[in-house]
Amino acid sequence: MHNLTFRPDGKVEFAYAGLPAWHKLGSELKSGASIEEWKTAAGLDWEIFESGITYHSIDGEHNFPDKRVLFRSDSKAPLSVVGSDYNIVQPGQVLEFFRDLTSLHGYELSAAGSLMGGKRFWATAQVGKSVKINGVDEVNGQLLLVSSADSTMSTQARFTSTRVVCQNTMTIALSDNSKNFVKRTHRSEWDANETKLDLGILDESWEKFSNGIKRLSEIEVTDQFVTDYFKSKFYAKNVEEKDQTWGAIKKVDQLMGLYRHGTGAELTKGTAWGLVNATTELFTHGSSKGRDANKQFWDSSFGKADETKSDVFSDMMEMFA
Repeated sequence: MHNLTFRPDGKVEFAYAGLPAWHKLGSELKSGASIEEWKTAAGLDWEIFESGITYHSIDGEHNFPDKRVLFRSDSKAPLSVVGSDYNIVQPGQVLEFFRDLTSLHGYELSAAGSLMGGKRFWATAQVGKSVKINGVDEVNGQLLLVSSADSTMSTQARFTSTRVVCQNTMTIALSDNSKNFVKRTHRSEWDANETKLDLGILDESWEKFSNGIKRLSEIEVTDQFVTDYFKSKFYAKNVEEKDQTWGAIKKVDQLMGLYRHGTGAELTKGTAWGLVNATTELFTHGSSKGRDANKQFWDSSFGKADETKSDVFSDMMEMFA
């Protein structure tokens, strides 16, 4: 069962523009829709309210002074119990973050929504950066912002890239004077302008990133090199190949299969860029048909899968670029 938020009236808190519908759900918006239209379509037009906590005993009613309950303003559904020092980020603030970026800097919102009843919410925007490898293999830049209302995730902003032919994603490796992503815990007040300053300007980083993938697309590698690299990356160290776990062997087999026959593999096979794309396809979309797509989304964007994609890209850049 997917964790997209469904309201009692059946509305799904998800909207998109210029992208395929996620599981054929959500509301489609036209390019250039206003922030207000996005809030309504994506279902992020409610607020997080808070209340003190009381409990009952045989002696009567008591207060729990160091904790608060967070709940939705529309349905009054509970979201979480947090400490008294917890700073709330509202769902609408995630979209407001993009207001000046879309109106003044050419960004274009592409998706927004919430999961798990509103405990997590996010928005992404195209940043107007694109590169084509050999004139056909297009990679676009996005800015992703996410926050939560359940104490499990800080507010995070990061630049990412998407390969159009397969929708593989990867965090962009930024220049030395910028950060790959910016995190703000809920113990501090979130400042949108400070986050934008900390992220830095994408221009220099995008040029470095696009030049890097162009270079990798020109580096010819053999199937044996690719196999050996994946084994070195995912097999246990100092363990003979015959003693590797079934999971590690399966992962390398899956990666080799995607390297040879994955989406868009015909455009990149035989190159270091093809090796990277096999990795991003596996760790963006997963390999288990039974895996929850929302868990895959979070792992691919913020978890171990995102780290793995970035590590492989960095390895190729260190070897060849």
